Amino acid sequence: MDRRGRVLLALGVTVVAAALSASVLGGGPVERPAPPGGELAGQLDALRGANDLVRATRTDVGRDPALYPTAYGRLEATLAARHRGGMEAGGVPDVRPARLAALARTDALDTPAWRAHYVCLSLESAEPDEGRTDKRRTGESRRAATVLERAGLRKRAVDEALGYLRVPDEEDDALTSLATRAAFLRTLTCLGQSKDVSRATLNTLAADTARAERAVPVLYAVEALRGVGVRARAARALRRADARLAAGCTGLDPIQRAALTLLRHRLTRQTHDCLLPYLGDSDTQTRWLVRRALSLGDDGAGRLAGPLPEPVGHVRPDGLVAKSPDQLGTLTATYNAARALTAAARQEHTPSWLARRLTRMGSDAGGGLEPSDRLLLAMTCHRLALRCGPQAEKGAAEAARLEVPARLTTKNERRWYGVMSARAEFGLGCGRTAVELPDGEGKGDGAPLSARSLRIVVVLAHAGCTATAQRLTEGTDLVAQARKWLREGDLVTASDAVQAALASDQSVPQELWDDLPRLVSRYRDTKFPDLYAASPGGSASADATRAAYYLLA
Repeated sequence: MDRRGRVLLALGVTVVAAALSASVLGGGPVERPAPPGGELAGQLDALRGANDLVRATRTDVGRDPALYPTAYGRLEATLAARHRGGMEAGGVPDVRPARLAALARTDALDTPAWRAHYVCLSLESAEPDEGRTDKRRTGESRRAATVLERAGLRKRAVDEALGYLRVPDEEDDALTSLATRAAFLRTLTCLGQSKDVSRATLNTLAADTARAERAVPVLYAVEALRGVGVRARAARALRRADARLAAGCTGLDPIQRAALTLLRHRLTRQTHDCLLPYLGDSDTQTRWLVRRALSLGDDGAGRLAGPLPEPVGHVRPDGLVAKSPDQLGTLTATYNAARALTAAARQEHTPSWLARRLTRMGSDAGGGLEPSDRLLLAMTCHRLALRCGPQAEKGAAEAARLEVPARLTTKNERRWYGVMSARAEFGLGCGRTAVELPDGEGKGDGAPLSARSLRIVVVLAHAGCTATAQRLTEGTDLVAQARKWLREGDLVTASDAVQAALASDQSVPQELWDDLPRLVSRYRDTKFPDLYAASPGGSASADATRAAYYLLA
């Protein structure tokens, strides 16, 4: 699970199913086959993740090594070894620098600075500021610099980290910014470059740490600042900490409970009992923080409980850690599944496992969700007409306060699309925003639209910016484009082309509606025929299934 995987990279858009249905209804009584999607709700089990959210695809995620699990998996194994009786007794395999460098070079899910962060964590031999002499720190710093030089990442990573600390990304919310600055400061310290961070920048980070309420980013910021000699206070995060920790095991997300415990430097019996099962969590970062918290052993909890279980993860002989074998769902894929269910008029048959998971996430009064996750939860629950509790209600309220950027640019596209998607879902209206397509697209001369531009047009239309959508598509034969994409094996873009045609008031011939069941049938998953793949012969995905039902509704 990468970090940016938590922010709004792939939010969906809404569509008015009734308008699409009206386009295919003719006059007079006719015999019609059963509507598509009769088994959709049941077959979503094929996309069920280990966390009871919908997976993006039915294909299993690979189990090769990756930077994120290597970083936190090694920290977890190192901590367990230390508490068994010393590092030498633990037998944690050392990292082979060449293998780590190759992984850093090829594991391109994250930016250079984030990859450098994971490399530094992978080479740490103890907890922050514990049991690490200056000589050991210097050795780890040199090893990290060598690995990143070999991977061709060191300079880019340092430049990115320094640049973000000086001028954080304006699109990041406050907690994402805090977590990112903390990680990058720790990385610069690891690489011996923290001297290039100004005192004013460090003071700003300390002030933001005191104002933040989420325990995990606050813990990381406190530790990163301590590493450069700056004392930061977790003032707001620790406010009412005792009451939050005593509210029961479901009152706080386990990773937040663990971080709050570490900030308080005190482990209670209740927290011990709440956290212990999460030593088997699928996420390596969660397991590491939980083990750190359980290792405090305060209030007699550690002494009474005995030694902690061995880590469930495995460090390979080359020192790397493979991805989790658990196949996890995401809120983005879950939202796409919700859109498929509503397009097929099957929302009343939402799988019970999914409804339970969503309401459980929404009932977390302790605020355990990232803002972007809270928004996606709210959109999903709204789409399925589920009452999901305070977190979903807070997400809906936050959606109403989001301001759409005045103009769409390549720099703000992610935020612009996310805000427009939320406005579309909650019926908040168009907002004031200016949009132009790239040169060579649209402009009234019949030039085809790219997949990106079609996506933009659709979200504009369903957020209520109909006039803009019509202007951008004027003169473009979107029906011809839809046929082209279907022939060439791109179901999702073909679906967007049809939605754009409807949104821009283009006439969709009856012949296409009649052909769609046959054309779309090529994309059925062979094992689960009410689920659809993005290309013929592929495995089902949540987004492709959503796209199919938007065409077949």
